[in-house]
Amino acid sequence: MALNLANMLQTAIQRRNQLLYENDIALSSEETMRGNYVRLDVALADLANTMGWFELTDKPIQANHDDLLATYLKAMDGFFQVAAKQTWSQLIVQSDDKLAALKATKKAKSLSQQYLAMKQLVFDAFLKHEQPAFEHAWHLFLKLGLVDLEFTEDELEKAFLAEK
Repeated sequence: MALNLANMLQTAIQRRNQLLYENDIALSSEETMRGNYVRLDVALADLANTMGWFELTDKPIQANHDDLLATYLKAMDGFFQVAAKQTWSQLIVQSDDKLAALKATKKAKSLSQQYLAMKQLVFDAFLKHEQPAFEHAWHLFLKLGLVDLEFTEDELEKAFLAEK
């Protein structure tokens, strides 16, 4: 099954709109944008923390698969929310060929480098309004999930759509 990112994006937008409606939350467009970027930044940091590769210990951290998946999906939702608010949703949807090419890449030699690059690109997207930076960060994030963390497309989609 191919990853239906368009459906996942629409679901994320609907969930956020429902949350805002049910809780009568009204923020300015600018504050919503800033909040979305902060949530994405924190979610990426939580993902790194859950993965724990950067910790210098005598016993490597073994992340629980379900915790790792949940944390990854929270960061994915962060990307969806930023893309929706920036009207960059077209950057989220990937063709089957692009996903296949992404999955054919090698695992990262340095997760630290990959993480720091994603963070820099996300900051550039916010501070400099750079759409290509966001797109590249998104591709790195997808690669992290599909290649480095070895999540399957089916697993990602089912878990994301099952969230409440």
